[in-house]
Amino acid sequence: MTQWASHYLEIPEAIRSNDALQTQIADIIPGRPIYGKRVEGGDREQNARDILIDFFDCKIEYQEAYKRVLQELPRRESPHSHDNNTFSSDWNEALIRMQAVRFYNHGAFLQLKELGYSECYIPHSPHENRGSECTRKLAGDTWEIDPLLNRLKERYDNENYDTPVTIPSRPNCTHTPIPPDMSEDDSQSR
Repeated sequence: MTQWASHYLEIPEAIRSNDALQTQIADIIPGRPIYGKRVEGGDREQNARDILIDFFDCKIEYQEAYKRVLQELPRRESPHSHDNNTFSSDWNEALIRMQAVRFYNHGAFLQLKELGYSECYIPHSPHENRGSECTRKLAGDTWEIDPLLNRLKERYDNENYDTPVTIPSRPNCTHTPIPPDMSEDDSQSR
């Protein structure tokens, strides 16, 4: 049973197995902004938030979340619908991946602190980009939680992306924190 996700794809199992973490995340999502061109206009931001709430309430899995983004945030209704950089072929997956990792990590940092940890370990992800800043600077090491949490909030709550690296650091970031005393090889007890 996975109590802590060691990368993006383990998030659903971790939140199903860790009630305190799931509650922590559920409390965060409603009060946090979701920025970006993909969610601008009309009810797009709230629709994205509702999808994420359902995901973290374990009502839907990733594939359903991806489909709902396409249905509830259709490209044609965006003021940026003409922008192929904003709406790349996997834009719906990138939106969910980024926000799922963002909210999971925010909740995980807070939960780790509640459990008495001041540090976390950031394992390498099997899906990481080896050249990314988060992989090169953070993955495979132990870090103080407070600076990472403060940077995450500064980036995603205040839209200030000129902060030192944190996780997630970019739309395709798959890194997540785990307790510092958990080995990357000990996936059964996460």
